Amino acid sequence: MRWFLMPVAIAAGSLMVIQAACNSALERSWERPMTVGVISLSIGISVLVLVGLALGQLGLPSGKAEQAPWWAWLGGACGAVALLSQPLAAPRLGAAIYIGLFVTASSVASVIADHFGLLGFDQHPAGLGRIAGCALMVIGIALVSLF
Repeated sequence: MRWFLMPVAIAAGSLMVIQAACNSALERSWERPMTVGVISLSIGISVLVLVGLALGQLGLPSGKAEQAPWWAWLGGACGAVALLSQPLAAPRLGAAIYIGLFVTASSVASVIADHFGLLGFDQHPAGLGRIAGCALMVIGIALVSLF
């Protein structure tokens, strides 16, 4: 199952570049980053509703909503901040620097979350390989930014 999910993650990461380009194009035309964010989220919600209806996956399981930790409800807010960063930062930084910073920050935060078992993730020690990988990503985005 893990090998099947890796291409899904790669495709989703690649779509982030396209999403940033789409939202940046709207921002350049409209100069309204909040409106761009609302439109992008609205289209995303519409797609999720249609797919959810088609697959019969909409609705909360009875008695399960209160079992989630309080912070689990903040995912949408995190997504909104990430989405809003696209029309604000991507056109000014360029795709390579924006996505590089986005992925590098995500990787470093992920290694920290894994190491300490934060936010419900299983604990995976931040060994030398993971730390070196993050350091190389930081060096890589520095090089992309400089050249």
